[in-house]
Amino acid sequence: MAKEKFEASDEISDVEVKLECLRLATEFGPENDRRDPLPVAQKYYDWATKENSKRQSKRTASSKV
Repeated sequence: MAKEKFEASDEISDVEVKLECLRLATEFGPENDRRDPLPVAQKYYDWATKENSKRQSKRTASSKV
């Protein structure tokens, strides 16, 4: 894990998120998933980048203001 401290204004690039998902899939996954970690890493990436469906979209929220 990176030892640098992220502040609220720092943004992580898409590539960095994908690499972190791959690291998690290979480091903490079961042995069977480590042989082919890309589908698991993709599942982690999809989960981490999806919009929260319970929240209103920015367009809807700003139109109510």
